[in-house]
Amino acid sequence: MVLDSTLDLQRSQAFLLDARGTERGFFDGAVLGARGLGFEYIAYLIGVPDVEFGWRFVMTGNLPRVWQERYVRRAYHVIDPTVHYAMRAATPMAWTRDLFAGEMLNALARDTLAIGFNHGWTQPLHDSSGAFAVLTLARRGGHLCASELKSKQPMMQWLARVVHQRLFGEFQAWQRNAAIGRLTERELMCLRLAAEGATAADISDTSGVGERTVNFHMANAISKLGAANKTHAVVLAMRLGLLD
Repeated sequence: MVLDSTLDLQRSQAFLLDARGTERGFFDGAVLGARGLGFEYIAYLIGVPDVEFGWRFVMTGNLPRVWQERYVRRAYHVIDPTVHYAMRAATPMAWTRDLFAGEMLNALARDTLAIGFNHGWTQPLHDSSGAFAVLTLARRGGHLCASELKSKQPMMQWLARVVHQRLFGEFQAWQRNAAIGRLTERELMCLRLAAEGATAADISDTSGVGERTVNFHMANAISKLGAANKTHAVVLAMRLGLLD
């Protein structure tokens, strides 16, 4: 399976500047929690449905910076088996680097091996809006045996839920604030009326501005929200709470 998707590096960087700044203590605590459970690395990736790209992703973690940059540059999220698994499953999965075997995964396997990313555990996390996230704990050595999983998995799942609740909530708030900051009151008015089923002509009659101006404001709103069309823009605005 190949995803029609994008890992939005600009959005990741902007969000993480805020999240890693204002929530730095929380994230450092999550890293310490992962290490206390025997894992060197913790990674968290959010996938959000997108009409144009299929999915948009943002990512954070304490993985080596060179690895994160390579993951984004080479679009590894498109072939990453842990991401594909998390999209369709709810139960956690323990894995080794053998998971990345196969011709399509050669580059990913090689880069994974280069940083000693040998053993890991992935917890899918799903949201009612259709978004999902992946929390991964990984380490260089030490196979995850059944007894270790049995004793540690409850705490691993607890950590995954805590990170997800905090960072996904932060991402939604950041995304909402960013969208609010970009939209003018006229654009919000057009979106609100469109959400009620009004056409451009209806909005023109209600607002007293020309239909061409209404279409201009709607086009701006579509562009600022990164939407594919008017319907998608209204859905995104509702999902972000902009029309409340």
